[in-house]
Amino acid sequence: MKKTMMATWSESEESSEEENEKEVANMCFMTIDELDKVNSNFSDENMHDVFEELYEDFGKLSLKNISLKKKIQQLEKELGEVKEKFSIVEISKTHLEKENEILRKKNEWLTSSLSIFSFRKKSFELILAKPKMCF
Repeated sequence: MKKTMMATWSESEESSEEENEKEVANMCFMTIDELDKVNSNFSDENMHDVFEELYEDFGKLSLKNISLKKKIQQLEKELGEVKEKFSIVEISKTHLEKENEILRKKNEWLTSSLSIFSFRKKSFELILAKPKMCF
């Protein structure tokens, strides 16, 4: 079996503009005796061995592909579970933030109330400590 290849190039070394406009393409035909190269590199037995090795590699890769597909499915399932748990945590976080804000406001109110009570207690004690005046 012979294969023919064709290569082309243009002559760009011409000096005048007129000659540049009339570029001529030259062709070169090369023939390669492909069969001789194949026969010199591999025998039928070698080709059979290479084919068997490729077939074994294909089998191994197919099994690995199946295993990786199962692993992907498992990881996608785990990802879904993690996303669901994350959603629950986000809802809990929002709820806790609201509860925290309510408790903070309640703490401020109680602190303010205690301050007022403390001030009134001191005022009451001062009133009690003053001598009674008779009218």
